[in-house]
Amino acid sequence: MINKMNKMKARIRLMAGVLMAVCVLAACRDEMPDMQNPRTDINIYNWSQLFESYWSGMNYNYVFWDIDPTDWDAVYDEYKPKFDALADKGFSDKETNDEAFGMLEELSSGLIDGHFILTLTLPSDTVSYLPSLVRKEQRPNYHPFDEQTLVDYANMLLGLHDAGRFSDARLVLAPESGNALYASGILDEDIVYFRLSSFMLSKHVGTGDIVDRIVANYHDLLDNYPTVEGVIIDVRHNTGGYLADMPLVLGKLVNEETLMFYTRQKGGIGRLDYTPWTPEVLKPTERSRDLDVPIVVMADMNSVSMAEMTTLAVLGLPKGCFIGERTHGGTGTLATDNLVFDQFYGGYFKINNIMEVHTTMTMMKDLDGVNHEGVGISPTIEAPFDGENLRQGVDTQLERAVQYIRTGE
Repeated sequence: MINKMNKMKARIRLMAGVLMAVCVLAACRDEMPDMQNPRTDINIYNWSQLFESYWSGMNYNYVFWDIDPTDWDAVYDEYKPKFDALADKGFSDKETNDEAFGMLEELSSGLIDGHFILTLTLPSDTVSYLPSLVRKEQRPNYHPFDEQTLVDYANMLLGLHDAGRFSDARLVLAPESGNALYASGILDEDIVYFRLSSFMLSKHVGTGDIVDRIVANYHDLLDNYPTVEGVIIDVRHNTGGYLADMPLVLGKLVNEETLMFYTRQKGGIGRLDYTPWTPEVLKPTERSRDLDVPIVVMADMNSVSMAEMTTLAVLGLPKGCFIGERTHGGTGTLATDNLVFDQFYGGYFKINNIMEVHTTMTMMKDLDGVNHEGVGISPTIEAPFDGENLRQGVDTQLERAVQYIRTGE
């Protein structure tokens, strides 16, 4: 039986053990001051010191300061005295901890980074804050990421198979991957359909497991199915994964190196030190024919990170189209290791056992120079999520994609 996942919350509280000695890891090169160097241990005993470390870590690590509306210097001026007033309280008083975390929420609420997560591990509990989730919950037609929706998508595809509309099909709902849904097959006799709710393909390819067979089936249909009038790549309810999966998904759809988008990272310890923008290209993989057909990517507000990169890549194709909803708005890359700062001068940092900050290490813009961070990518053709119909086996968004392939409209 598939258990329904609890709805994700902007503030997550979990019971935690007693906090031991607290030190800081803040950011990273030998020539940097302590507050910038995540390999330097700095004793943290109170909220004033923790705020100082967090502010400094974000000041040097955050990649979006040139476009983020948050005035980080004004944040320091306003909140430093407030945290100083808590300096004699330590971390053992729950009421003080709640007050301090509320201030951290306030001062971080405007950050546009779609990957940003601030987590504190305190003696009383563990709390996390995701400002992008708070913003998404305010959207019209908001629907959360949950496993039951993936079950509904799987049941819908099984229904299409039973009705004779989804043939040459392979499908799995993988419990070990949070019920990740993978599927490939032929929709309505001549549309290649590939569904993935997680970009974890690279670890499966070559293993002979069911996900490997689904990818192989997708590739075989692109190469050998007699009549292909369109391709649908479905990354709805996809929270991202490996960048190495891009050629597995799109490599057979291009016959030459194709520009997808541009990226840049921090280029130094200064707040606005950046590398030049780098063009990112999709390289063709081995294929038996060229397909000059519409390529539709389907995405929704729960499509994040690698799912959004794939959406941008498809929009860069000559016959690429995006059908669905505005995406989450977390288009950069993420790593969960302090050592990434050695290469990128930014991204994830951890203040020892008390604070963990997930933040993007790479900024991205599309071929028109637009950065979609904190906003999301708008669809070519809008098709809102219809959960009620989906539970009845009717996927209105998928039907809209089929209509587009048939009519061009």
